[in-house]
Amino acid sequence: MHWLVETDSGPTVSYEEIERTARALMANGERPTVDGVREALRRGSPNHIATCMQRFWKNQAAISTGNPVALSHLPPELADAAVAQWEKALTLAQQTAQVDDSAARAHLEQLRRETTQHARAIELREKDWDLAARVRDRALSDAREHVNVLLKELAADRAELRSREARIADLESQLEAYRQQLALLVTRAVARNRALKAKKPRPPTRLSPASKTRIRPKKRSQSKRPKRRARR
Repeated sequence: MHWLVETDSGPTVSYEEIERTARALMANGERPTVDGVREALRRGSPNHIATCMQRFWKNQAAISTGNPVALSHLPPELADAAVAQWEKALTLAQQTAQVDDSAARAHLEQLRRETTQHARAIELREKDWDLAARVRDRALSDAREHVNVLLKELAADRAELRSREARIADLESQLEAYRQQLALLVTRAVARNRALKAKKPRPPTRLSPASKTRIRPKKRSQSKRPKRRARR
């Protein structure tokens, strides 16, 4: 059923045209006003458009709240059927919403359980990692202490080694000095021995006038021992 109105300000404008124009303005992000609708239609009486806009806003509010009275602009023979379909649609929507809500709640509960388990697993892993990190830090600290002790021992060994090397060098220097002194003493002793031999007088030799042969001095005669008596 179309509502047609003849005005003095322009051609006939139906409610359906005004409603379509208002919804088009709303779709473009504009608020449909009387002047906006009239400017978009380029015709119509401001009073008639204002009356239709009041009806439009009532229907819009009813649709927003789910009231099928918003369909009152339909003919009476279609209004009852539309209301029945509207109630069935609302019932089905509520049932669907309940089913979807139950499924959503079950899915949410599953997600919560999985999240809790995952968080627990992460917590346990963090504890294991923390324990492993502590053990590693302790081992690293012990290794550092051991290395420091070894470095101190190495420094002490190096100092003792340098001291021994210095003492060995000193002993080698003393030994070389002793060798030089010994060589000097041996040289002096040899020189003295040679000098003494050179100064010692030689025994005189006798020569015969004819042959001028060297006459050796006679050996001393050994005293004759008395013969032992024969044993009886």
